[in-house]
This record gives sequence, C-alpha cells and structure tokens, in this order.
Amino acid sequence: MNTKISCRTYMAWDYDKEEEHLDEMSEKGWQLKKGGCFFSVYTRQPGVVYRNRIDYNPDAVNSPEEKRRYLELFEEQGWEYVGNTYNGWVYFKKKYVPGTPEEEYEIYTDAESLQSLLDRWKRLGILLSVLLLVLTAIYTVMAFGGRYYNIIFVAFYVVLLVWIQWGMRRMRKKVTGGRA
Repeated sequence: MNTKISCRTYMAWDYDKEEEHLDEMSEKGWQLKKGGCFFSVYTRQPGVVYRNRIDYNPDAVNSPEEKRRYLELFEEQGWEYVGNTYNGWVYFKKKYVPGTPEEEYEIYTDAESLQSLLDRWKRLGILLSVLLLVLTAIYTVMAFGGRYYNIIFVAFYVVLLVWIQWGMRRMRKKVTGGRA
C-alpha cells in the first residue's frame, strides 16, 4: 500500500494546523501528493521529510501567466509545487534538513506577507458575509410572509455569518500577534 487518502477538513483560519498535520504525515513517511479541501492524497516515501506550507492565492491560480510567475518565485526559494485546489489554496513542500532553522520553512516571513494572505482571504470572507446577509434578509421576509419554517434558514445563515466573522477575527489575530 503506497497510497493513502486522509479525509480532514480545515477552515481557512486554521491553515497552520493543516500544515502541522502535513508535516506530521511527512515525518511518518507519507508525502503529500495532492492537497485538497476535503481530503489529501499521500504516497509512501520513507527516509525523506518535507515541510509543507499552504498559501491562499486565487488570483495566482486563475491566470496562467500569473501562476507561472508565482510558482517561479516559490521555486527560487527552494519550494516544490505540489498542487492547488479549485478555490485558490496552493500547496508547497521543501525537503527538511535537520539543524536548519524553522524560519527557513516559512513562507510568511514578515507581517507584510502574512497581511497579504489575510487580505486575500478577507475578500472571500466579505463576499461570503454579504451573500449570507442577503440570504438572511430574503428568508426573513419569507418568514414574515407566512412561511414560518424559513426562520430555520434565517437562524442557520446567522450562525454561519457569525462563524465566518469569528474566523476572520482569528485570521487577523495571526497578523497582529494576538491583538484583533
């Protein structure tokens, strides 16, 4: 058995937890072959360890020319492109050399690069929030129009909206060092 599929889901604001999991899998001899939103595919390759990092950059993956420049930038820093998801998450790996400072394996090396990630994700968070507000308004009107069962949808959309706002706050804390 040289292939393994792991079904795990991480929220955007927990990208670092996904990176930790990918690194743990690598240390156990399972190297990332394909990352994904709902599952990842690994191949058995004992004796080599990688550090895995994830970037969110839908603009780079949607334009062939921009993607080429983007990937070249990472390759110049020693990163190997693993793949990307349909919604803009990009997976990279770099061989781990014992004794090398962990800072060598970071792609967000300063507050500015981390802020850039936050800005890209914030656009998606705002878009989702607006969509949820519109759906909440529509279903609220329908509930007051006699379709009372629509209040269930209203409650669901409000919970999702609060959850996304909470996630955006957590992402901001990563940039500000714990201050939101």
